[in-house]
Amino acid sequence: MSDSFSRSKLSAVERNFRSQIAQLASGRWFLRGNLSERSGKCGKANCRCAQGELHKSLYLVHSQDGKLRQICVPKAWQERVRQAVHDYHQMQKLIEEVSELEWKRLEERKP
Repeated sequence: MSDSFSRSKLSAVERNFRSQIAQLASGRWFLRGNLSERSGKCGKANCRCAQGELHKSLYLVHSQDGKLRQICVPKAWQERVRQAVHDYHQMQKLIEEVSELEWKRLEERKP
């Protein structure tokens, strides 16, 4: 298999996948993880949550070295973090598509 990489030898579909990956990777935030919305009580006796209207929080969660890692996302950052997680998942999906095309090339023994 040749070590040289030439975009001209790629299909239009693969060039499109790679272009989308490059666009996502440059000039944008991306975060590995999943978002978890949680509700809870703060413990203050006179708070609305004591009457059942729980406070909502957004957490970014992922596993690192076999350990669960999580952080509460401040309200001011929630939209940015949502977009960064979405972009990461989209990039991961596109990378899997490109990898599958490379697997097929390898199976067919085509450079």
